[in-house]
Formats: sequence, structure tokens, C-alpha cells
Amino acid sequence: MQVSVENTGGLERRLTVHVPEEDILEKVESKLKELRKQVNIKGFRPGRVPMSVVKQRYGKQVRQDIVSETIQASLQQAIQDEALRPASMPRLDTPPENLHSGDLDFSAMIEVYPEMDTIDVSSLEITRPEAKIGAEDVEEMLQTLREQRKVWNPVERTAQDGDKVVIEYAAETKEGRVPEEGKQKLAIMMGESGFDELEKAIAKIPPGEEKSVKLKFPENFRESALADKKAKVDLHVESVAQSSLPEVDEEFIKTFGIADGAVETLHEEIQRNLERELEQAMNSMMKSQLIKGLVKAMPDLEVPVSIVKEEAANMAAQIAGQQGTEPDSSIIELFMEQAEGRVRGGLLLGELAQQNSIRIDGARVRQAIEKVASTYEQPAEVMQMYYGNQRLLQQVESAVMEEQVVDWVLENAKVTPQAMKFQEVIAGAAETASQPE
Repeated sequence: MQVSVENTGGLERRLTVHVPEEDILEKVESKLKELRKQVNIKGFRPGRVPMSVVKQRYGKQVRQDIVSETIQASLQQAIQDEALRPASMPRLDTPPENLHSGDLDFSAMIEVYPEMDTIDVSSLEITRPEAKIGAEDVEEMLQTLREQRKVWNPVERTAQDGDKVVIEYAAETKEGRVPEEGKQKLAIMMGESGFDELEKAIAKIPPGEEKSVKLKFPENFRESALADKKAKVDLHVESVAQSSLPEVDEEFIKTFGIADGAVETLHEEIQRNLERELEQAMNSMMKSQLIKGLVKAMPDLEVPVSIVKEEAANMAAQIAGQQGTEPDSSIIELFMEQAEGRVRGGLLLGELAQQNSIRIDGARVRQAIEKVASTYEQPAEVMQMYYGNQRLLQQVESAVMEEQVVDWVLENAKVTPQAMKFQEVIAGAAETASQPE
């Protein structure tokens, strides 16, 4: 087998492969001999079929199979011999010649990972957030949990800020009535809707009563026929409800799976959850700083287009799955820039790991899975699920490897500690997550 490698620009390489005819014939003959022992052809005893008959009946198919196998095997051998680091599966560039006789010649395109020089992190400047969970953070989260479970009680008075109001309306514009028949129903959170004119009108109408008012609808109003339009509106206030927060009692506490219903146990659970969230946020902030520093030091680093497209498709599929839709090519394109940043960051972190012989720590992987499992009622089952699912396990291993790389960098870069509050770290992590790498 003869192989030549051509750099066609960027990270693409063309492999041109030549396989002599004798190599093909040797494999074909060997396969036909095996086949001769197995085939049953009427008129011949098993294992006694003449080779000429076997060739006549199966020769063409066997050669096609051997050619296909040879193409795959020779490409893998070529990649190994040329020490290429493939970022994608090879794709045939020109169809193989001489499928039925003669030497086998073909070429394939392959995308490779970029070659990188030694990455020096000693000059990188990273700010390490330092924060602890305080009693006020636990109390704030407890208040948030109460807000999430607040109860709405009907009241017989006009609406005030914080109330939830259900209205029915019909609007008359120059273009016509909306809706054409009947009325639309709408729920309004007083003080939060952003439609101030409507809220002022609602606040003057007692529950069960109706009034006609003139309104200018906002540009982003959900009913497109009324968006940015002036209209005469018949408003009917169906109900007004006032919220009340649940007491932090045994019944409330048990809704979070805390069997003893004790306030102290709830506080401890909140503390642990906030500590996990804080740790993730701090790691996210430092990882983001690290990647930005590396990208700045290597601004011309190319990334494999095939991997970027795959990452963009995964991101689009995740969003579409959450919305219950199917991703299409136009949606995937929207994620290409962000996907490229993720891939670039992943390549740089991976290269750091390789250059410095950082290997996945199995104990840390187990600890990470145990942290996730501890948030469920049956931790042992969750542990078993992760170790039994290769995709889930790889996700955890990838996250742990990134943490190990960040830890290594913190030991070798210029690190400045910065005292921060819990909410500042969370906000900082959210901000870095929303920015492209």
C-alpha cells in the first residue's frame, strides 16, 4: 500500500491511497476458500463445490466486500502511519477505480486537529473568587422557596401591586375588532406586566365589573393585531387574587423530601445545595478566565469545522428538545459562533491536559457522581445509572477533567484571590456563561 498526504488548506488533508492488485486478489481468494467450505449448492456435496462455480456465483460480491473492507482498513492504517490526529471520519473524495479488476486507487478527505506549541500558563493572570455561604444566603434561599410555593387567595377589592388579576377584554381598532367574536382572557401580575396603562385601568375596576377605556398597546404585546395600536377596550375584571407565603412548618418542610420536617434539617439541606452551586459557579468563572487567556495568547488557532457543526447541532437539539420541536439547519446556524467558542476552549483545555500528562482521576469522578446522586431519594440507583450509561459517564469525566486542568493552572499561573459574596459569584458565573468564549 502506498499513501500520500496533501495539505489542502486549513485543517483538511487529502489521503491518496494505492493498493496493488495482488493484495486484493490474495484476500479475495482467501475469502472464496472460506466460502467454499460453507455454501450449499444443488448438485454438489457440502465442501466439494468447484472453485470455478464459487467464483462464478460469489466472486463479484466477494470482491466488492473485500474492496470496501480494504478501503476502510487502508485509511485507518494510513492515518496511523502518517501520525494524523483525525477530528472527523474520512470521506471519499474520489470514487475508487478498478473495483472489479486491477490496482485499487482512491483518495479521501479528513479533517485533523490543529498542531499546538507548548502552552505556557505562567504568565496568565486569573482572579480566584473566594466566598462562603452565610446565614443570610440560606435565609434568602428559604424566602425564594416560600415565594415559589405561595398561595393565591381571591379578594373582593380592586387590584394592587403584587396581585394576580384575570381579565377578559375586547378591543376596537381602526382595522376592526379583536377578537372578532367574544373576548380574550388574560392573566396580569400587577406591577410586573410592563403594560402600565392597562394596570392603571384594572386598578379602578372591582372584581366582576366592566369598564370601557382607551389604551395604547405596547409593541411587544402578545396579540400581534393589537401590538403598537390604539384601541377602545372593554375590560372585565374576572378575579383578583392576593398571594400569601406558606409558613415554614413541618408540612412545608416535608414537601422538599425532608422526612423529619425539622427547620434545622431544611437549613442544612439548603446550605449543602448552595455550597454545590457556589463551587460550580467559582469553577465556571475561573474556567472562563482561563479559556479567554488561552484564546488571547493563541488568537489564530484553527478549529475543526466538523466538530463545530456537531456541537452547534447538539446545542440546537437541546433547545429544540426543551421546546418540543425539531431543530432545522437555520436554527443550527444560529449556534455556530457559540459552538466555535466552546470547541476552541475544549481543544485548549484538552491540549493542556495532554502536554502536562493530566489524567482523569477516577476518585474525583466518583465523588462528582456521588454529589449528583445525593440530591435524589435513591442515590444508589442513580450511581448505578451513571456507571451503566457510557454517555452520562463521559459527560461527568469530561467535566472532572476540565476541573483538574483548572486546578493545575491555578497552581502554575498568576492567581489573585478576590473576596466576593455568594450572589456576586453566581451573577459573575451567569454573565461569563452568556458570553461567547
